[in-house]
Amino acid sequence: MAQAQPVSLSYPFPASSSARHAPPLLNAAALRTGGPVYSARLLVSLLRDCADLHARGDDTDRVARRLAPQLHSLAVRTGLSRDPRVMCALVDLLARLGRGPSCARLLDEAADDGKDAVLWNKHVAMLAEAEEWTEAIAVFREMQARGVPADGYTCARVLHACGRAGELREGRAVHAHALKLVLDAHPLVPGFLAGMYAENADIAAATRVLDAMGTSSVVPWNAVVACCARLGLVDDALELADRMARSGPEPNVATWNTVLSGCSRHGRDREALGVVSSMLKQGLRPDATTVSSLLKSVANTGLLGHGMEIHCFFLRNQLEPDVYTGTALVDMYTKCGRLDCAQKVFDALEHRNLTTWNSLVAGYANARQVDRALELVELMKRNRLDPDITTWNGLITGYSMNGLSSQAMLLLRQIKAAGVTPNVVSWTSLISGSCHNGEYEDSFYFCHEMQKDGVQPSLVTMSVLLRACAGLALLKKGKELHCFALRRAYDTDMVVSTALIDMYSKTGSLVSAKTIFRRIQQKNLVCCNAMLTGLAVHGQGREAIELFHDMWNSGLKPDSITFTALLTACRSMGLVTEGWEYFDGMESKYGVTPTAENYACMVDLLARCGYLDEAMDFIERSPIDQGASLWGALLTGCTIHGNLALAEVAARNLFRLEPYNSANYLLMMNLYEYEQMYDEAESLKYAMRARGVDSRPGWSWIQIEQSIHVFEVDGKPHPETAEIYEELIRLVCQIKKAGYVPDTSCIAYNVHEEEKEKLLLAHTEKLAITYGLIRSDASRVPVRVIKNTRMCNDCHQVAKHVSSLCDRQIILRDAVRFHHFVDGKCSCNDYW
Repeated sequence: MAQAQPVSLSYPFPASSSARHAPPLLNAAALRTGGPVYSARLLVSLLRDCADLHARGDDTDRVARRLAPQLHSLAVRTGLSRDPRVMCALVDLLARLGRGPSCARLLDEAADDGKDAVLWNKHVAMLAEAEEWTEAIAVFREMQARGVPADGYTCARVLHACGRAGELREGRAVHAHALKLVLDAHPLVPGFLAGMYAENADIAAATRVLDAMGTSSVVPWNAVVACCARLGLVDDALELADRMARSGPEPNVATWNTVLSGCSRHGRDREALGVVSSMLKQGLRPDATTVSSLLKSVANTGLLGHGMEIHCFFLRNQLEPDVYTGTALVDMYTKCGRLDCAQKVFDALEHRNLTTWNSLVAGYANARQVDRALELVELMKRNRLDPDITTWNGLITGYSMNGLSSQAMLLLRQIKAAGVTPNVVSWTSLISGSCHNGEYEDSFYFCHEMQKDGVQPSLVTMSVLLRACAGLALLKKGKELHCFALRRAYDTDMVVSTALIDMYSKTGSLVSAKTIFRRIQQKNLVCCNAMLTGLAVHGQGREAIELFHDMWNSGLKPDSITFTALLTACRSMGLVTEGWEYFDGMESKYGVTPTAENYACMVDLLARCGYLDEAMDFIERSPIDQGASLWGALLTGCTIHGNLALAEVAARNLFRLEPYNSANYLLMMNLYEYEQMYDEAESLKYAMRARGVDSRPGWSWIQIEQSIHVFEVDGKPHPETAEIYEELIRLVCQIKKAGYVPDTSCIAYNVHEEEKEKLLLAHTEKLAITYGLIRSDASRVPVRVIKNTRMCNDCHQVAKHVSSLCDRQIILRDAVRFHHFVDGKCSCNDYW
């Protein structure tokens, strides 16, 4: 009878290999004679040895991958694959080798045969470690339904899964389960429990868990701080770090680096310097990670002085430079406008990666030095480093932000032809650049081209397009984008919500803007500033003041933009006393240094209210440079109140500061003509022609269905001009019966009164309003008109009368603010 051949495993090691690398040969006969307990233990040992081989490196990993199928086959052939210990070791080995589907199949087969508690726990842990959060929670839920007990490690892993999956309710159930079975005593459970609550933004519950743990370990505290930083809860991260420094486990460098990372990622860049100060007070030495995060914050704020101090600190303390720190320095200098320093740092770097090159390329492109940027790209290729899509996106951004959208589009098409697929960042850079330069129509064209290319808008793309809608006051297009955002669930994003508030405010739908603002749970300064600005341009001064105080009482610290909106709101209602109060308290009470724009708002408020001498005195006493914005505000107030002497002072300064701004010449010409000083007005016209200043024509437009109808002074007449004038004359005749008297003082030309009344009929806003009444069918739909200059008194009176006569709401946005005409009254109360 032939002797049975042994079932052996062949290990490809030479005879001289050490004993620990050469497990003994295993055969079926030996397994049978050793008994099932011994055999299972031996096979588990072999499976673990194989897993260790995989972990040691490339050569032994190849050996492990050859042995794994043999061990799996042996377990099946000897009938030991059903042993829970062998199954766990086998699943662990396959998981380490990246064979997740095989692991899942094995565990599913074991479930059909009546899975052991050890395997259930292993299954949950394996799914959680593979970041299959939902599946891990589902298997754990099935365990509980079958009455299979969970161990502490499994409980910890499923808590982690609940945190990452955002399943707060499920996490609370696991917490209750752990308390019931006293699993919370396991060393891993409290840390993962605190992390679960932090991942779901329940910081109060996470803090309670940390307090119950005591101060024995800094690791769970750091985990909660990291969750807060990642989720944008920077205030909570700062508070936890400060609490650790006061009474908890002492924060380490990793704690502060995590907080710094949160500050740089979520726009809290100025707080980053305070974090480093706290770190130094504790006696901790910043490392390269600290410097990299801090440099990102400095780059975002443009604080070059602080950036150079950090660079000096790095050199002075002889911190070992790495590619990440070097890249952060290059990026900081480029964003702060010091390309010379960025180039020096770049040249001195021993090691550079693709990100380092991309930072410098983008820096030159944004500084309009596109030729130098292209030279760098060629230098990259000579250094055997292929430009990636980020490289090209930097060039596209540089072209588009500097008004070279056609070149940016050409580059985009060229890289596509070369085999590099433009991504959503490429297209968004192009769209954003067009929007930045006021080329709003191009933004929509590029969006259309992007979608034709099969690329869908991202959150950032959506916010840029909404800004374009706000710039053009396209309410219908804005509503379409809002619907798109709802379908994609983009509306829950803070940036998109803020852009929606801004869009609705600037397109005349303040009610919609308020609705979106009220729905935001965690309001930040940016969305509050957007709402404040919306209330200001719609003349809701009292409501804006109330919102400002709500912001302050909730702990939000205002900035200069907040006060620009607040002072504009005061101006819209002539609230001089309140305006002075807020301006005087900017530094003393609110800790905000007034900017040139804030001073201009104050001059505008005083001048429009008729306090022209006070406005002039305010300009002369202001500590900032007397720029064009201050003199422009004074000139506007002088033309409103007819103060020729001060107007000439303001105009002389404006002609020096802005020699090619036609608006300044036109304001003075209108004032001269109003004062019947026609020779002086002609002199200004001659000066404009001599300097080559082109006057910007006045226009108004209205959207009917999907078409924009423009009415321009001295422009191409509208195709339906005859019908429009016929209807306008009919309306004027009717409102004259109701008490309307034409205000011919709005016409500065030296002509007869009858001729002035005819000229009044040609004002573009009257034509646009009339066309809107003719072509809009729904009687309750507001007539919305956009105008690029300040509305005159006569058009204002006509709009009030027409709104009452036709029982229609008329919403008109001029160069100053919105006017809502309803039942013969205007929201501005005749003050604008």
